[in-house]
Amino acid sequence: MLIIVRPHTSLLDGPAVALWLARERQLTHCLFAVDPDYARHPVYGALLKAYGWLVGRHTLLPLDQQRPFALRKMFSALGAGQHVVIFPQGTGLSEPDRPNQPGMDWLLRKAGKDASILSLSLRHDQRWPRVTITPSTVVDAPTTNRSPMAITR
Repeated sequence: MLIIVRPHTSLLDGPAVALWLARERQLTHCLFAVDPDYARHPVYGALLKAYGWLVGRHTLLPLDQQRPFALRKMFSALGAGQHVVIFPQGTGLSEPDRPNQPGMDWLLRKAGKDASILSLSLRHDQRWPRVTITPSTVVDAPTTNRSPMAITR
């Protein structure tokens, strides 16, 4: 399942989503696309990896806009049945309404119309971001006209 999270306006967004997925949806072993500056940082990268592993056995994948090979790994993970979490707006925390990065359109096209998509929203009205499922919102990729589906357990 592809898990799309918006808006990405806090450095706590990834950890909040990782915890929420494990606790509220019992989704573990998710693959998180992460800015390479954080994923490869000697301190932050190690902290993010440890946190993800501890809260839900999640893993990180550095997603570099200059080297889009990580998109292929994400697509392969989706094909293998792994849950993939992406913040399609990329970094740029000061602009919550910014558009998706171009790789998101490619990933949606490759995933196909039958892909299972969970769209999440983040609210930043407290110190720790609150995660909610976005009901019946359209993924704003010009190449698709599908609505994300919320999973049920």
